[in-house]
Amino acid sequence: MQNNEFSKPQLITIAVALLNGDTTYVDREEVAITVNDIAPGRFNWRKYPERIDLDAVSVALRSAKKTQNGGLVVGNNAKGWMLSPTGLKWIKTIDLDAIHEKISIKVRSTSILANQEVERKRLRSTRAYELFISGKSKAIALQDFYEFARVNEYFQTKARHRRYAIIANTVIDDNILSRLWDLLQTKFPKEIQ
Repeated sequence: MQNNEFSKPQLITIAVALLNGDTTYVDREEVAITVNDIAPGRFNWRKYPERIDLDAVSVALRSAKKTQNGGLVVGNNAKGWMLSPTGLKWIKTIDLDAIHEKISIKVRSTSILANQEVERKRLRSTRAYELFISGKSKAIALQDFYEFARVNEYFQTKARHRRYAIIANTVIDDNILSRLWDLLQTKFPKEIQ
């Protein structure tokens, strides 16, 4: 697929992915610069075509967040933007090599997979995982949830949600981890809020 065949929400999603948006929130300004490298001119002012239009980038980010456009990203301009689990699945279907050749970002699509594999290994080493696979889900305690999510009672809401988004992106391709994450969210709903 050529860059001009992607919709603006899709281009925005690609930019977020290239900026490690699978594991961290990315600022709108960084997304703007990267998407301009990917598709020069698609997000620029009409009157000053050499300038990136941050409002156009914001509109595309909000559009990429909408369910009818796939719900590819989560976040907002204040805290930043990150790939949703759906966005991560979609990114994995795109051949990013051609895009990487066109722009100067050194990020490789394999880094997304590597980040996820490291996190999956960590999740599989937790007590919650061991209890879950041995059929002892009822024995999973709040402390096990904290270890799994890498949070504690002192984490602020923003930091918690960032961790939860990383976990959601990590478990989408692993049936056991996905079921465990669903169970933990159901078992500890106050921690998820």
